[in-house]
Amino acid sequence: MPSLENLHQNFIGKEFVVLGIDIQENRNQVLSQVKKYGLSYENLLDENSEVSNLYGVRSTPAKFIIDTKGNLVGAALGYREWDDEGVKLLIKKLMEKN
Repeated sequence: MPSLENLHQNFIGKEFVVLGIDIQENRNQVLSQVKKYGLSYENLLDENSEVSNLYGVRSTPAKFIIDTKGNLVGAALGYREWDDEGVKLLIKKLMEKN
């Protein structure tokens, strides 16, 4: 989560949004994690797994990159360091395509 926060901070003011979706999590537990890690990006609760089912999520964490037109342009499963320079470069390249 901290690396996603760093990624979010890096792209503030650009056409890029980090959105966390917590699947079948307790609201208070999610709020506690948001506070603990100082997350400023939006976090939503997918209490009934509706969103995760739409994207075919079978394991977590799962990350998706969706362009401004709503097209899925990238996906990654498992833990990653999202504030890595290579990831930032990839996102910039994907943003340039749009």
